[in-house]
Amino acid sequence: MSLYRSPSASVMRSASMLSRSGGFDAYGFGGYGAPSLNVADLGSLTRLEDKIRLLQDDLETERELRNRIERERADLSCQLISLTDRLEEAEGTTDAQIDANRKRESELQKLRKILEDSQLESEDSLNQLRKKHQESLLDYQQQIEQLQKKNSKIDRERQRLQHEVIELTAGIDQMQKDKP
Repeated sequence: MSLYRSPSASVMRSASMLSRSGGFDAYGFGGYGAPSLNVADLGSLTRLEDKIRLLQDDLETERELRNRIERERADLSCQLISLTDRLEEAEGTTDAQIDANRKRESELQKLRKILEDSQLESEDSLNQLRKKHQESLLDYQQQIEQLQKKNSKIDRERQRLQHEVIELTAGIDQMQKDKP
């Protein structure tokens, strides 16, 4: 099963679900005389779904990166312990062994530096992903508020039109009664 869904398939699926529930028809009017979602709203939903997929991909990438860094950290810790043990065994030996110990110490320092760098890189990546996620959440909240305002406006307009239809119907009935 593919994780990617095309935007048009998503729109068609949403339209189909709305149509089956009585909330949408081909002429743009929902059941019970209420206006339905328009194409722009469906497009907004599609864009939101795309953004959610991108965020999920980013989250999965961050998890993979974190797992890789944790594995590297564990490997480097094992190497660090191993090198430390070897260094202790080599103490008190000849000048050649002292030189070898200095080299091992240098390797140990490099490994520590690599470990520190990988930890900093992991923290930076995590902070960037958190910031990106927070920005996306704020953007979604704004979009939701805008859609709620549009929906409220549509509801008020629908009520106004229903009231107008009732008044016009009453006027027509009255005119028919007044005819001789």
